[in-house]
Amino acid sequence: MISEPELVGGDDDGPIPRPYGAPFGDAPPGGADRAEVPADPDGGGRRFSPRPWTWALAGALVASALWAGGLYAYQAEGPDLGGYRATEDLCAEAKLAALGAEFGAPGEATQDVGESHQALDQAHCSVSFGGDEAAYSADVSYDLHKKTDPGPEFEPAETIGVWDDWDWKPVTGLGEQAFFAQDDEGFAALKVLDGQAVLSLFLSAQVAYDPDHENGTPEPAASAPPGVRDLMVRDMRALMAELRR
Repeated sequence: MISEPELVGGDDDGPIPRPYGAPFGDAPPGGADRAEVPADPDGGGRRFSPRPWTWALAGALVASALWAGGLYAYQAEGPDLGGYRATEDLCAEAKLAALGAEFGAPGEATQDVGESHQALDQAHCSVSFGGDEAAYSADVSYDLHKKTDPGPEFEPAETIGVWDDWDWKPVTGLGEQAFFAQDDEGFAALKVLDGQAVLSLFLSAQVAYDPDHENGTPEPAASAPPGVRDLMVRDMRALMAELRR
């Protein structure tokens, strides 16, 4: 019959396997303090190896730390603005050369809004074409979001007021998303999302009030020509390039 010392291995059989979790160093001499190693069915000492889940847990902790560090850096630096900058005078940036060539040179412009905040820059400009006898005017707006993503809220259907019932058509090749709409009363609008920037160009015919008309309803002096979409796209593209300089 094989005794327990013979099964485990004597002092001459080499170092005794260290149980999993035991401290490193020389194993204590025999006796009560000597670590016992469970018997292996094949007759040898059982050796322990780290459990696979310990490595998986360590990897998950490292990945979590890297993700948290990346999120902190994003929050600290803010999103990539794609080259867009704030403007102190949107009217000076919006040349509107294509519309001016069609409807007459832009007259004196009005800078209605020019606000800067750590999270959002906003600017708005109004201009009329053709001097005192202007038949059209344009409104340009520019929002630069410096903290949050404006993409989820960029939907023409969410626009309030007169734009609600318009039939918006996508415009390809202009920013990330662009939509154009036009009615038969002299109004047209172009909205663009490009990264963190949201821009709009609204064209309207001047309105004349006829006291003899039923309820004094205003009548547009003219209707927007069929090719106004292309003119507005050209002017919008030029404005976007100007704001990225």
